[in-house]
Amino acid sequence: MSAEFGDKNRRGWFKDPDAPPSGRSTKDDGGLFGWTVIILVFIGIAVACWIGSFYIFGHPEKPLSHQVLSRLKKIEPPRRFELTAAPRGEFLRAPELLERYGALKPRQLARTNETLIRNYIRNYKPADGLVPYVLGTFTILDSFELTGGDFFPSGVVAIAQSKENPDLLIEQVFCADKRVVPSLHRTLLTGLDLDLKRENELAAVVNVERLHDGRVKLTTVSILYPSYESAAADGTFSLEPPQELNVGAGLPVVDAARTREADAKHEHYRQRALLAKNKAQGAKPVDTVYAPQRLMRVEKPIAVEPSQADAAPVPAATPVELVAAATPASVEMEVRAAIPVEPLVAATPQPTPEVSPTPMLEPTPVEEQAPKAIAAASSGNWQVYQPGRMPRGRLLSAADLPAIAKKGTAGERIYLQGEFSVTASGGDRAVLRAPRRGFGTRTDKIRIIVQYPNGMSAPPDGASVTRDARRPFQVMDIRESTGGQINVYVREVTKP
Repeated sequence: MSAEFGDKNRRGWFKDPDAPPSGRSTKDDGGLFGWTVIILVFIGIAVACWIGSFYIFGHPEKPLSHQVLSRLKKIEPPRRFELTAAPRGEFLRAPELLERYGALKPRQLARTNETLIRNYIRNYKPADGLVPYVLGTFTILDSFELTGGDFFPSGVVAIAQSKENPDLLIEQVFCADKRVVPSLHRTLLTGLDLDLKRENELAAVVNVERLHDGRVKLTTVSILYPSYESAAADGTFSLEPPQELNVGAGLPVVDAARTREADAKHEHYRQRALLAKNKAQGAKPVDTVYAPQRLMRVEKPIAVEPSQADAAPVPAATPVELVAAATPASVEMEVRAAIPVEPLVAATPQPTPEVSPTPMLEPTPVEEQAPKAIAAASSGNWQVYQPGRMPRGRLLSAADLPAIAKKGTAGERIYLQGEFSVTASGGDRAVLRAPRRGFGTRTDKIRIIVQYPNGMSAPPDGASVTRDARRPFQVMDIRESTGGQINVYVREVTKP
């Protein structure tokens, strides 16, 4: 019996239930395992690419990330900001800067520098916190030309020492075209004073370094990229945003060796100035041995159209007006106030305004000229009228501005009325916003930049401003950006 059972078992009549099915070998199990490994590898690669893309786009300050983004054209070069459209920030003087950055530990300092340069490379869109701007007067120790091996490929960098606290140094970067670099370098002389002001200079901090002797050195760049001239040297120079950045070179721009060289050069300059002063006038305190020169900001004036004698100058941004010939004094002239678009209100006869010796007729539409924003340089000298006695024009509210921004003014005189709140103020300019009545309203993306004439000061930040048909703002220019932001440049043309 046992022999028969063994024979049947050998013939396959009885099969082991754990044996693999017929036609399948253990080699198939090995193939399935291999495909599983391959799929897991591809999943790992996908996850790594996903995480890597977040890192690359989130850290453009890293050399590899910046190189990849530049080749993919996913990063813009630094751009020039207008004073009224600059990123929100805080203005700090030497004591505040030393208090903030002087006690940072190495890791904290590294994280701070990453944030500062990342914001600059992104053109502060979005900005991680408030942008630190430097205020104060600094004395230039020395200056060096920038080369292609530096973080900023073209221009001049000047090392300057704070006059409030000598423990604070800045390396102010002047980015400029290579053609003007020689004259720029000759202008930034040792002993020259550099004024960084809130009204016309936005020197943003992009790097912080703590020197071995305990001093703090900041790398700063004026994001306005203005024009300058020296009180001692002839000629001016204009700054330009860099077309590209050499992120691999890193910051600071000036190394420790050149910093020591700048200190030695400035000390030699002071000794020579002291010797010359003593020979000329006798011994004096060391702080008054020489009168330092200053580097001054230059504003290019706006061209003015020719006008009649004794007439107020007309800004180039306004349409050309027709001026009538002089008439006998006994004839009363009619001056109409600004009126709404619909319906037209009949004007009330008024005596001849004292502010204008020649009567003004209703302007005739002419060919539209190239607009020039008020935020550009302006003398602040234009004609101001009594309330309700300005030349006749079209009266609009903030809700009407988007339509005007799309089709243009066509040379028409436009006035703006309404209630506004001041969101920023400085000097003779203020930034206003219309009350926001809900998300997506027609006025939530409108920014009104007001310039006030000589003798008038801008309202403080947070104040409310109301203008009606008797005291409207005159609209000079309306510009709509690609993101839908509408900038409206207006002027105050009525007396308080």
